Amino acid sequence: MSEKIGTHPLSKISQPKRSTSGRLQRRSLRVLRVWKKDYLHYKYLWPNLEWAAMTALKRVGTDFPKVLDIGCGQKPYHDLFRNAQHWGMDHGIVDTSPDFVGDALLLPIRDQSVDIVFATQVIEHVTQPHVMVRECKRVLRPNGFLILSGPFFWPLHEEPYDFFRFTKYGFEQLLRDAGFSEWEIREDGGDWAQMMLSVCLRLNKWLFPVRCLVNATGAILDSMSESKRLPANYTVLAEV
Repeated sequence: MSEKIGTHPLSKISQPKRSTSGRLQRRSLRVLRVWKKDYLHYKYLWPNLEWAAMTALKRVGTDFPKVLDIGCGQKPYHDLFRNAQHWGMDHGIVDTSPDFVGDALLLPIRDQSVDIVFATQVIEHVTQPHVMVRECKRVLRPNGFLILSGPFFWPLHEEPYDFFRFTKYGFEQLLRDAGFSEWEIREDGGDWAQMMLSVCLRLNKWLFPVRCLVNATGAILDSMSESKRLPANYTVLAEV
């Protein structure tokens, strides 16, 4: 890291050993493939995350912002913050490539030391999501932004560390309780996308022609419907 962002008085940064495993190759290219079972998930999530990142970078008030990527994994969204100081944090180093290891419920970061906190598909895996959101608010500078995404509908995954699903009102309450001043919450797809996604998740890879048909049908029907009462996921952009 080019500059330290400090440590919490009750915790400290653990520098991970670098792995040479091919699984830790960083991905920065997001390409939709209609035969993939999660096509209808990323078709809506990726544009919303890109919108949130672009909006935060425009409004944060600095040309070289500090970005904390919580649960960074292999940093697939690093390219959204090319003109920023990007630090990736994860809870370990297995199949991840963090800059440091830390706990989302006790961030090893000084108060008001970063401009953007980015945490996508992480909040359902922490035991106390309200504490995580409060920690994000603590480390953000005035006029800083939190970019957050999490599921409303999704099968169990990363078991047994899969604890929560969220409505948009649940996200609003978490943000309100943490002290954020304003926010925008976007659905990652609508009812038809979610319903066809649930079908695709049941189809094995040998049925990829059927997946293509189901995915295309879901995308078309979703574009024709305004109902978003049953989205698969939400993306949140909140300002301090």
